[in-house]
Amino acid sequence: MRFEVDGMRPMDLDLTYVPYLEQLIAGRPVPTHLEDVAVRRARVAEARRSLVVSPPEDVLIETMEIRDGGHTIPIRVYRPRSQAQDQMLPAIVYFHGGGWMYGSAEQSDPMSVAYCRSVGAVVVSPDYRLSPEHPFPAGFDDCYRTLCWVAAEAPSLRVDPSRLAVTGESSGGNLAAACAIEARDRGGPSLSLQVLNYPALDVAFDTASYRENAEAPVLSAVEMRYFWDAYLPDGLDTSDPRALPLRASSLGGLAPAHIVVAEYDPLRDDGIAYAARLEADGTPVSLTHARRLPHGFMRALAMSSDVRDIVDNIADAFQRAFRPDGQ
Repeated sequence: MRFEVDGMRPMDLDLTYVPYLEQLIAGRPVPTHLEDVAVRRARVAEARRSLVVSPPEDVLIETMEIRDGGHTIPIRVYRPRSQAQDQMLPAIVYFHGGGWMYGSAEQSDPMSVAYCRSVGAVVVSPDYRLSPEHPFPAGFDDCYRTLCWVAAEAPSLRVDPSRLAVTGESSGGNLAAACAIEARDRGGPSLSLQVLNYPALDVAFDTASYRENAEAPVLSAVEMRYFWDAYLPDGLDTSDPRALPLRASSLGGLAPAHIVVAEYDPLRDDGIAYAARLEADGTPVSLTHARRLPHGFMRALAMSSDVRDIVDNIADAFQRAFRPDGQ
């Protein structure tokens, strides 16, 4: 469907996605970078609460806490209600998106529930600290700490530590990629897969996708710069792959990757470049181009047939990675 908004280049969008995008645009009184952070957090949280449906009958959701010195990381744990008491399931550590500034594990319940159902896995999602109050590395530290905690607490969580994966969207994709690199560099948990959905991986704002999608409706180039500015502290070593995974000196020896990029997204070329680097460095990688969709499309899972197809493909990637032979 041809979709046009004043100031934006026309987009040929998935017809079933358009109603979601229209709702999203109507619900944004001002661009993200012009709205007070606290006001927007409260508004988005309220809007998402209004969309909450009854708790799923087939998925058990628990809230827990990880104590990390004097700091506590709230987490949500999702498991199939059909899991037997002595059954050890694979685990997916899921990092929500929101530009490192917004969102929460609870607000991303639909994706965690979808992964739990479609993969048959236990999903653990942390409420990591957000910028600008807590710039890098606070959020990253919380995410990596959660990954290590899941591996260490595998018996009590009833998960198989040999079948462990990370995933996230946008800034969450950044955190997932960074955790995979950190696990390699620090001898941390062994990962079966990293699934990176339209990830933010570098601060190269001159790519073709940034230029073509500078005024994209879900995420503009200006908004992405705003998120990066809030997340990265002044004086940061820009070669630090925990913040900028594309700057890593090597992407060899990492967990296999499944990367999804969106056609109408400033971040599209981040994911494409990362896939090329992984392949060049000998890390298995698959790349999916989500045609006819913009950044953030996973939130339209309940409405868009194109999104459902992509999520089904992601579930297949998890299931293959969790098989003993990886096939």
